[in-house]
Amino acid sequence: MPPPFIRQLQTLCVCLLLAGPACAQKILNVPIRFGSVVPADFTKLPAATDTTAAEAEYLCDFGNSKIVGSRDHFQVVFERTARLRINRKAGYEWATVQVPLYTKDGSAERLSNLKGFTYNLQDGRVVQVKLNPDPLFREKLDKNHVQVSFTMPEVREGSIVEFAYTITSDFIFNLQDWQFEHSIPVRWSEYRATIPQFYNYKSITRGYLPFAVQETTAVPYSTTYNMSAENGLAPSQDTHISGQAMQLRWVMKDVPAFRSEPFMTTPHDYMRSVHFELAGSDFTGKDYHDLTGKWETLWKTLQQDEEFGKALTGAAPLAAEAKALQGKYAEPRARAAAVLALVQRSIRYNGQPRVFVSQPLRRAFEQHLGNAADVNLLLVQTLRQAGLQATPLLLSTRDHGQVQTTMPVITQFNYVAAHLTLPDNADLLLDATEPQLPLGFLPERCLNGQGCLANAEGRWLQLKPAANHTQFRSAKFHLSPQGLLEGTAKLEYGGYAGLEARRQIRESSSGDYLGRISRRWTDWQPAALKLLALDSVRKPLAVELNLRFAPDNPDAAMYYVPLLKALDVMPHPFQSESRVYPVNLGMPHDYTSMVTLLLPPNFVVQELPANVLLSLPNGGGRFMYQASQVSPGTIQVTTRLQLLKADYGPEEYAALREIHQRAAAKCAEMLVVRRN
Repeated sequence: MPPPFIRQLQTLCVCLLLAGPACAQKILNVPIRFGSVVPADFTKLPAATDTTAAEAEYLCDFGNSKIVGSRDHFQVVFERTARLRINRKAGYEWATVQVPLYTKDGSAERLSNLKGFTYNLQDGRVVQVKLNPDPLFREKLDKNHVQVSFTMPEVREGSIVEFAYTITSDFIFNLQDWQFEHSIPVRWSEYRATIPQFYNYKSITRGYLPFAVQETTAVPYSTTYNMSAENGLAPSQDTHISGQAMQLRWVMKDVPAFRSEPFMTTPHDYMRSVHFELAGSDFTGKDYHDLTGKWETLWKTLQQDEEFGKALTGAAPLAAEAKALQGKYAEPRARAAAVLALVQRSIRYNGQPRVFVSQPLRRAFEQHLGNAADVNLLLVQTLRQAGLQATPLLLSTRDHGQVQTTMPVITQFNYVAAHLTLPDNADLLLDATEPQLPLGFLPERCLNGQGCLANAEGRWLQLKPAANHTQFRSAKFHLSPQGLLEGTAKLEYGGYAGLEARRQIRESSSGDYLGRISRRWTDWQPAALKLLALDSVRKPLAVELNLRFAPDNPDAAMYYVPLLKALDVMPHPFQSESRVYPVNLGMPHDYTSMVTLLLPPNFVVQELPANVLLSLPNGGGRFMYQASQVSPGTIQVTTRLQLLKADYGPEEYAALREIHQRAAAKCAEMLVVRRN
């Protein structure tokens, strides 16, 4: 009698044979045939996309994944054919292609069938130069990825490059994903995945532009599975499987080049793409057990990793100091703050976001320098030595991309912070990579959706900002009878605005920072700039300065005073008329300005500007402008723009842009004063 798994496979094959004829449909034609370039392809087509200004464009990009039988397991076979036109020299970089390959436990995906041509039009004829597939450049990206690169030959302005390759993968859970959008236009991008009914994948799409086609079709399916006998004595058996599969198909056409806009995370969060997670299988043999599968499995693997879990169990370089702090601070929050300050003083962040340590924690401590894992796992270790139950918190930074909580893949994360649960069950997040980061704050780069505790609990936490981005600007000016405007100003940066200002100062110097501040003014003359509260982690960073503005005509009977322009009070980052992507501020923003003007005798305001109050829909924010004469000869103008949400959807963009436009226009109004 055959082994149980073979009996199960044979039963499944019979079911597929019975189901196949009734459900199968004709396979769709492919959108591109390799080697079919003709002279007409070199003619620039009408600009359905922004190809006239693009340095290069995809004419067609086609990918196809299918699952086939192999020896003792199934494989994913991915085939890609792409054709691009290089319009200008700036597009030559698109003639170099990078192909990432997954590796695990000594096994790796295999690149094969690589072929390519560069086509040029000469005297009305298409001349082709063949790609030599031998000089491939291989680069290790991380412990699970290798990148293979090749460059198309004889590329010039107007060339068409075409390439095709196959990736064969034994990692059945790693069904190839696909990216439809790029920083150059795409005329046609299509991806198909043919999945037999005994595998169940969940497809996850990212992005905002609409698909031209998104469909699922029943198609014929056929493969051969070779199964070794369990006792090793009988010969292996070939089992032919024939029946139906589901073909998933996505198409996008005439896709404009992706352009980054203000307040975005990484472009990959916004570009249209599709990803897969293996949700289950009808098989129980060797093939299915290759899956990492669940978050619990991932956490167990991390606990045994020399560069993660075991790094925490090594010698603790700050153990003595931590024990002393445990005796000094009985209250957990105060003790955690002291430990955080200790680690911040002991090691400096090298700017590399990482999940795994680069060396043993003691060595990183001795060198006083390390990546994010070196710094924050040292923090976790020291918190534990101080009697606090700290846990590593895995997350993905804003420039790395949003985490899909349903996909247990460690490469989604690129950063580790620390977490404590306080006696009242409140969550406390800590990060020691910035020396002036207060307790409970994560750096702005970490405010990106959710993070996950790296323990058996595997709880997801919202990465919320601990403060707003706050700017408060005030000034007091005197107007002379000759129209000379002089006074003092104070610029205050609180919350995340203060953290950003202090970071800029650390990376350069106080002098460089004040120099950049002074260069903001063109018509005004700044002088005597001075920094306040530079070393405080709780007070706003402040800049005090003197300002002077001289009129063109000192003897004029009427002066137009650019009162608010002195403070550069109103940001207006939203220049695009429309936007299909969300606006991600990271945290609420608050901009407040207050200017007082003292008039000389015999001068009056021609007319006070009208007060304004604007509101965003659904409580999203507001803008207030108020001008008043607080006493004879004293005018005060106050403005405040509040953006009360960290994220605004594309449907809210028009209102968000309008309130910025109207606020900027209002703040640009001149105050008209005249001699009485």
